[in-house]
Order: sequence, then C-alpha cells, then structure tokens
Amino acid sequence: MKKIREYYEREALLFKNHQRQMYFGDLWSKYWHRTRLSQILKMAKTVAFKSFLDIGCAEGYYLKFMPSNQGSKGYRVGLDIAKNYLLKAKKEAPEALRVLGDAQELPFRNHSFDLVLCTEVLEHLSNPKKAFVEAARVARKSVLVSVAGENLFYFFAKVLGLVKPDDPYAILGHGHIREMKLSEIMFHWAPSAGCKPVKNVVTCYFPVSFLRKHRMPRFFVPIFKTIDQILGKLSVIRDFGAVQIGLLEKKVSQALFTP
Repeated sequence: MKKIREYYEREALLFKNHQRQMYFGDLWSKYWHRTRLSQILKMAKTVAFKSFLDIGCAEGYYLKFMPSNQGSKGYRVGLDIAKNYLLKAKKEAPEALRVLGDAQELPFRNHSFDLVLCTEVLEHLSNPKKAFVEAARVARKSVLVSVAGENLFYFFAKVLGLVKPDDPYAILGHGHIREMKLSEIMFHWAPSAGCKPVKNVVTCYFPVSFLRKHRMPRFFVPIFKTIDQILGKLSVIRDFGAVQIGLLEKKVSQALFTP
C-alpha cells in the first residue's frame, strides 16, 4: 500500500489538471474518459440521494459535477489515498469534505451514504474485492462502480505474445496492477456483498493509444461510437470494452462476506 500511495502522491504533483485533461482534453481522451463521465452522471440521476461518497476522488470532478435529484446537494465526501490529490479536490469542490484514507479500509460506519461511487479505482488495488465490499458496506441505497476494461485489441496482443510479461502496468505502484471485468463484480461479488445489479454499460472498444498514435480524423468519432453500440450487444465481445460501468442497489438483507 505504501508504494501505491507514493505513486499517486507523485502523480498528483506531476500532472497539472489531470482529470480536466482526461474529460476536456484531446479528442481521443474525450472518446474514452468523457464517455465514462457522462454515463456515470446519467446513471446517478436515477438514484435519489442526498449523501454521496466518491472513493478515489482524485481532483474532485465527480464531487463537483455529481447531480442530486433531491432538490439539495446534501453532503458530499471525497476519499483518496494521496494528500496531494485531496488538496486539488479542495479547489474543484470546496464545499465537499475530503478524507485521506484507503479504499480497502474505509473509515466510515455502515450505511453512511445514499450513493457510493468507486470509479477507475479497483484495477489499481491489491485487493479490489475487499474494496468493493467496503463500498457496499458504507452505502445505504446504491453503489456506482466503473473499471477500465481490457480492450479486444490488447487481448489479442497478449494471445499473440506482442505484450511483454514485464509490462509496467502489472507492477505494484505503477497505475493499473490488474485487469478487471464488470461482469465479475456485478454477478460474482455483488450478491455476497448485499447488492443486486440494476444497470450496466460497456462501451469504447477501440484503444485510445492506437487512435491517438495514428491521428484519426475527427469525423471517425461518431463512426466508432456507432460501432461501439453494435459491439456492446454481442455477448462474446461485450466484456472487452474499455469503459465498464455498473449501478447496484443495496438489498434489505445484507450478507457481507470476507474476501
């Protein structure tokens, strides 16, 4: 955990407006990250909530943009492992409470928040299952989770031996340390954590690095999004989208398990 914390403390200092660059930067960053942002905000609008927790809040953009259909903002809390990110979150969402902590051991009581968001966090952790259970534990109504999925091109690159085993993203303390699939969370972890799936979205099947490297023209964006919609309906391919988002509802009877 120390290596992970140090990595994100450095990242927060190294990148200026990191999340802004993802959501409002170049064309292909917006293809992936902006799609995730808009889909998460769309799902959140279906949940009646006043209290909100963002696990791994980074610079605080979800604290800033998350809607509330209760007529008032209520209270919002952002948790992150890096103090430097929390300092940035103070600028983006000054009204939110910011907490330094570990997603795998949340410092909150059971059922503390109507809505708990955990986006692009689980694939960075040594024990993602435990972190998901923690998110479910502190949620009162709903859990919104997203992971960066393995795209189809990367899958075949591994099969063909084009990706080296010593890829830095597989090393603890270097960003993504595991590959995740939403289906595993929604249908294997969720029932035992006291949750039931409500809705899920898997999309963005084209690798951003490839599109950026070859400088695809802007008019390709709607074409790729149309193809994404088609691929998302094919069960064999569906799990390979880069953007994977799930909305889960808490059950009345909760049987939390220990990972």
